[in-house]
Amino acid sequence: MTGTWGKPAADRVAELRATAQRYDDHQTATLSDLDLLNEAYERVLREQIDTRDRYMTVLTSLRGHDAAVRTAAVAGFRDGADRYAQHLVGQHMRPYAELAYRISQLPDRPGVRQLEDLRSAAVRVKAGLADQDPLEEWVDPGDARRPLRTLRNVVSVLDDRQGLDANEVLGLVKAALNDGSLRDLFSVADRGERPHEKAAAPEFVGPGWKPLHRTLWHYQPESDQAHVKAFPLGGEWYLDLWSSDGSLLAWGAVPADEVAALAPALAARASSWAADRTDYAWRRFAEIAEESRAQVASPAAASVLEKSSRASAARATPTHQGPVTKIPVAHQTTQAAPARLSR
Repeated sequence: MTGTWGKPAADRVAELRATAQRYDDHQTATLSDLDLLNEAYERVLREQIDTRDRYMTVLTSLRGHDAAVRTAAVAGFRDGADRYAQHLVGQHMRPYAELAYRISQLPDRPGVRQLEDLRSAAVRVKAGLADQDPLEEWVDPGDARRPLRTLRNVVSVLDDRQGLDANEVLGLVKAALNDGSLRDLFSVADRGERPHEKAAAPEFVGPGWKPLHRTLWHYQPESDQAHVKAFPLGGEWYLDLWSSDGSLLAWGAVPADEVAALAPALAARASSWAADRTDYAWRRFAEIAEESRAQVASPAAASVLEKSSRASAARATPTHQGPVTKIPVAHQTTQAAPARLSR
């Protein structure tokens, strides 16, 4: 057997050993043939788990995206649906309204000529209704829905961009109206500027953080160790934990106010997770996120309890206005309690 899927075991071991030597991975290069194959198999399993994690993330995000798009589309359609329906009903009922008006203007005893005029009006109304356009033309006249939707997308991408070339924008508008190619849409948008974009660093940025891009941040407490990458995703921040050898260990999304505490907690677990890759990356992230929230909530609860205790003590302390008066308790007995005997 030949090819990628038909190599003998000895040739595959030699290829793996040569690859390890080429990348100066002396520890892997000195393994025995069986251990080298086992290490390669474990690496394939880790990559398979990471691929499945990413696939599930894509499916989950697509469900949320589809729901958001559907909700926005229904909300946008609902605003104009009533006006559009009223217009269609008015257009359809106009001949009937004209005929009803002529009937309402008849005298109590109409003459023969007036009845003939009314019959002629009814014939014209019937013929006019028969000659109306089909329903498809009422709903989407001239097949204009698709180019209008495309043009709306072009406007939304270019919105708030300043410094754009007028000829490029006009070319995109013509392409949208004529079902042309819009491959240059985002390139044209990137050449513009957004004057209202905030260039300030996120609130969670502190020691160990540094920017890699305008919206991509990197957290690494020590050099040559595991690091966390964070970037905004909608209303949340998406975090990836990478080991020192470039393996993805955990990933997930959290609100911005949880990133400062979560990033160090993820980096602290990197060494143990790199040695044991049996669990899913998203599940690890979820567990650490819950632990981080619990740790942040515990000091807050203790602070509230401490403030409550201080307030109670302050209410029980006598003031300069006089001693605290004891409030009598209902059904209080007058018999004194027996004294405790001292040993």
